[in-house]
Amino acid sequence: MFDDFSLPADLSLRPYAEQDLSFAEALFASTRDFFDQIPLPKSQVELLLKQQFALQQSSYAASFPLAKTSIIQLRAEPIGKLVAYQAQDCLHLIDISFIPSARGKGYGTAVLSECQRLARLAGIPLKLSVENHNIRAKKLYLSLGFTLVEASSTHDTLQWSA
Repeated sequence: MFDDFSLPADLSLRPYAEQDLSFAEALFASTRDFFDQIPLPKSQVELLLKQQFALQQSSYAASFPLAKTSIIQLRAEPIGKLVAYQAQDCLHLIDISFIPSARGKGYGTAVLSECQRLARLAGIPLKLSVENHNIRAKKLYLSLGFTLVEASSTHDTLQWSA
């Protein structure tokens, strides 16, 4: 799937590598700012975030063992991460996240639009799950034509079809 990924000139994807672990952990932490509200010493919050990140990665590996993880780059600098898996019946967007300074600048729209293009070419829907409280992301997904297909107490499952 990522072999055919086409993004605007300044954006690119590259495969995730071991040396990306620190970036990925920091990116994960930047999407969990509510952890700063926990009344614990900073070192314990950092440990908790590392554990949560490891649990998330284990969950992704167990649920989608063939998923591809890529680093999203802006002019060769890492600004985000994309985890996706193309099944026969659907393209699963498992995770997409950006560093705080890259949010709200259209990069997510560019990556999502390319995922939509690839799903359309494959003749399959594009699915994703988003945390209920992530209003900003849900607003973006809905503006790109995703529709709600399932809701739980913590996540909404959205789907886009050509």
